[in-house]
Amino acid sequence: MTVASLIFILLGAVATIGAVMTVFARDVTRMAIGLGTFLVAVAGFFVYWGATFLGVAQLFVYVGGVLVLVLFAIMLVHRNPEGSPHLETRHDVSALAVAGGLFIMVVMALRDDVPASVDQGISSGPQELAEAFLGPMLTHFEIGGVLLLAVLVAVVVIVGGEER
Repeated sequence: MTVASLIFILLGAVATIGAVMTVFARDVTRMAIGLGTFLVAVAGFFVYWGATFLGVAQLFVYVGGVLVLVLFAIMLVHRNPEGSPHLETRHDVSALAVAGGLFIMVVMALRDDVPASVDQGISSGPQELAEAFLGPMLTHFEIGGVLLLAVLVAVVVIVGGEER
């Protein structure tokens, strides 16, 4: 086993632990820590693949921005009389069906555009990234932006909750 494969396996394990912690955590603060762990592991994957610019952008935008947004949402959540955040789990079959349907739609929409192999020799300078994002990868970049917008709207809806 090489050092590169060991790093890849370690990053995958950290990302998986963070994702599972995010989904199954009962406490909102632990959920945010799991999300932060997952996002840092994704930044590690970018650096591992040689896209250092994307790794730093991942840390600044997602870990620094989205995680701060989640922490602000935690502060705005309804509180129990004891002072702890009051959240209800909203895991149900309809949410799973919607998420599965969206996943299938994205896979079907991108199946012809995703290359069979990834060129590992891509430089990650700003000029090369701009050419990749605004050239053949523009569709992927825009779909990613729309998905992020949908996630932010979902966070606002979940945090807003229902008026009681």
